[in-house]
Parts: sequence; C-alpha cells; structure tokens
Amino acid sequence: MTEPTDETPPTGETGPMIDARPNEPLETRAYVTEVEDVAEPVTKAPRTARGALLVGARVLTGVIGIGVAAVAIGAAVLVPFPSHTAPPASRLVTPVASAQQRICAGPLLRLGDDTGQAATSVSSVGRPAVRFGQTVGKATLEPLASTDSTTGVGPDLLTLPPRSNSSSVPLLSGSQVQAVSSGDLVGLAAAECAEGSSDSWLVGGATDTGRTTLITLSNPSNVVATVNLSIFSETGPIVAAGTDGIVVPPGGQRVLSLAGFAPNITSPVVRVQSRGGQVVANLQQSIVRTLEPGGVDIVGTSAAPSTLTVIPGLVLSNGTAVAARQAESGFGDLSAIIRLYVPGTDSAKAEITIVPENGSEAATPVRVVVQPGIVTEVPLDSYPDGSYTVTIATDKPLVAGARISTVGTTGQSDFAWSTSTRSVVGRALVTIAPGPTPLLHLANPTQKDATVTLSRSGEADLSVAVPAGHTITQAVVGGANYRVTGFDELALSVSYLGDGQLATFSVSPSAPASRPIVIYP
Repeated sequence: MTEPTDETPPTGETGPMIDARPNEPLETRAYVTEVEDVAEPVTKAPRTARGALLVGARVLTGVIGIGVAAVAIGAAVLVPFPSHTAPPASRLVTPVASAQQRICAGPLLRLGDDTGQAATSVSSVGRPAVRFGQTVGKATLEPLASTDSTTGVGPDLLTLPPRSNSSSVPLLSGSQVQAVSSGDLVGLAAAECAEGSSDSWLVGGATDTGRTTLITLSNPSNVVATVNLSIFSETGPIVAAGTDGIVVPPGGQRVLSLAGFAPNITSPVVRVQSRGGQVVANLQQSIVRTLEPGGVDIVGTSAAPSTLTVIPGLVLSNGTAVAARQAESGFGDLSAIIRLYVPGTDSAKAEITIVPENGSEAATPVRVVVQPGIVTEVPLDSYPDGSYTVTIATDKPLVAGARISTVGTTGQSDFAWSTSTRSVVGRALVTIAPGPTPLLHLANPTQKDATVTLSRSGEADLSVAVPAGHTITQAVVGGANYRVTGFDELALSVSYLGDGQLATFSVSPSAPASRPIVIYP
C-alpha cells in the first residue's frame, strides 16, 4: 500500500484525488475517483387515500403530544417544588478571658561582681522604683521565679486577673526608673513594663571598646520559650554560634552578653523571635571611657518594620557642654544619631523630619538612601536644647531608634535610646515611675486635631490640644497613673532629665482582646 503524503486528502474526503506523483507533469497525472456500491432503484407503490389518512392522524397525534409536554414543562417552572433548607451546624464560642501580664526590665546588671571578679557571670546592682496601675480590678506584682543573675534579683511580673463583668477590656500599665552610681555603672535608666511577644526588634547598644551590652529575655508564661537571635551591624548580618535555640524557662530570665555573639561592633540591631512562650526582650548598655563612667540605659522594643516611623521625645539638653566633651578622645558617641535598618534586599529611600515639640515650626526634611542588610546611622544636626519628634517616611519598611546624650554640671555624661513607638488607639493608661522632671510626649500622627484628656486619681482632669501632625509635651507627676482619652491615635513616650541624667521609654498598646468566634464542625 502506498504511504500517504502531504498532498493526500484526509481519509473519507469525497471528490477527485490527485495521484501523488510529484515528478510527473500536472497535465499527465491521472485523476482517480473512489467508486461506491450503488443499490438498485426501488419502485414504490402509489399512496392510497387510506394511507394518507393514517399519516395525517400520526402527525396530529405527535403535535398534540408536543403541546402536552410544553404545558407540563411550563407548569413545572411556574409551580415551585417543595424545598427544605437548614443552616450549617455551628457554635458561637467565647474564649475564656486570660490574665493580662507585663514584665518590667528588672534591676541594672553588670558582668562580674562588685569587686570586679567573675567576669563571665552576671550580677545586679540595686533595685529600680517600680510603679503600676490598672483601670479595673487589682493587679499584683511579684518577681520572676528564676534569673541568670547571681544575686538572684529578677525582674517583676505584673498580673491583672480577668473580669467577665467589665464592659471594656481593662488596661494595665507599669514602668520603672533606676538611678545608679556604683563603680562603672553611673547614670539613669527607665523602662516600660511590656507585654510578651514572639517577634521583637531592639535598636541600640554597642560592643566596641568600653561599651557593654547585655540582652535580657524574660518569659512570663508557663511554657518553655525557645528563642532565636538575628544580629545585624554596620558590616552586615552577624553569623555566630549559640544564637539559635536559646531556652528560656517558664517564669525565668536569661541574660546574654551581646559581645559573646558580636564583638567590636558599633551599631547593632537585634531581632528576637521565640517559639512556645512569648518573651519580653531588652538591651542594657553601659559605657566606660578609659576609667570614666559614661552612662547606662535600658533599651526597649522598637516598633516593627514600617514605612512610617515615629520617635517622640528626643530630649536635647546642655548642648554646649555635650559638644565640648564630644571633641575629646573616646567621646564621639555623645553625638545624637538616628539608627536605621532595612530588612530584605531592597534599599529604602527615607525622608527624615525633625520637628520641635510644642511649636509649629516647619522643618526641612533630610533625604537619605538606606542600604539593605547593614545598619546605617544618620547624625543629627545641631539643634537648640528642647524636645523633638522624629518622623521617618520610607518606600520600604525599616526599624529605627535614636541616641541622645547630656552632660551635667560636673562633666558627668549620660545617654538614652529613644525607640520608635507603636501607636495607641482610642485610650491608654500611662504609669509614670518616679524620676527627675518627667515629661509625657503626645504625638498625633493623624490628619485630625485631637483634644486629649489626662485623668489622674484625686485630681481635676487636664485637657491638652494636640494638633494634627504635631507633638505636645506635658509635665506630669512621678509615681502617678494617667488615663489618656479623647483621641483616635497617638504615639506616646515618657522622658526624664536631671543634672547629668537622661532616660526615656515609649508607651506600648495592649494586645487586642479575644473576641467570640463561630466554629463549624
């Protein structure tokens, strides 16, 4: 049989087919026609009258049948069939309210004991002044069960039992302040009592010569927390043994030296991630320049990476003395700086605006490009003494913090890290631990003016106007609790300023309360 070629028509096609001999001239090619068997013609008998009548009857019957079918279908459309529906089985479950908990930072720590021995161990110095408050109920304060400190003095745990008859979720707050003058620890440190988290960013500290930074991890829960640390610096990410799988026991505190993971870095940023129990993470930094103590501070958690970052409460004081000492050898880190870190692989275009608080002065933004994966520091220009708010707008999320310094009448210096804040919404409770000249900084990041009410037990309410996009500084009383209402959104911080003393902390919102949920089997 001849194989089909490209010129062969498809099988079953009728009509002439060209014999596929391409080399033969077209006019000589034979035309082949498929021959089909043809049946002999059949002669039909002529139709009778009776046959025509039968055919007509059959046609009429078919038409009637079609009509009946059409009527039946129409009736089926017009008359609804019986139906039965039932909602899916479900149950509304209201989670059992749990107690609110906040962990205070605890006493200031140092490597070694008060004689300078046992340099690999950690010991505490003194105790902070802790204050706390709540809007409903009665909170309790007790130390954590265990700590790495050889003195055995751990951080305090605040607990507020749940209340089922409250119309709104109660607020719990606390803070601590500690002034110290013991050997190489001299200065003022303040910190908020914070809620545990599974993901925290710490912006601050250093581990170069004379700078000591400790990481504290406190676990208020009743389950083990397994912590991983990610450390970034001015040279990029730090890869070090021991940063993964750090076990923090229930109700316990771990203290780790940052230099053990990342020695001799000047601009660290630390990310703390935990599994199991949530932890409260802090940094504690102290400075010694040759033999002169240079201050101490506790660094709280910064806001998560964001394209809009607000740092209220940058207190610049005694700038002339700061500039004079900054010119001395080893005092370069008295300068005020903003520390930035961009996670990921893309650089960020940042616009940094520094605006005086309690004023309407327009500020000229500074535009910088922040490279990803490395920590960047932007020095602040020379500003007059006063309080300022820093706003950073970027096209890529970043984390930020700011370092400020002061110098006292005796030449004693101190510093503080101001963290970026997470805004509170609608209402807040702020506890002011006792310290020198406390100020409450209220930054309004919205486009709507706010008239904020500060309520304090036993005192008349105080009304404070906070224009949109501005920050107002309000003097407050140490040891008091302030309920803040009358606003949509605010970024809050507290600062302290004394002679050669400086400290600050940001106010964090409470975690959202659990709501009833519908469960389907």
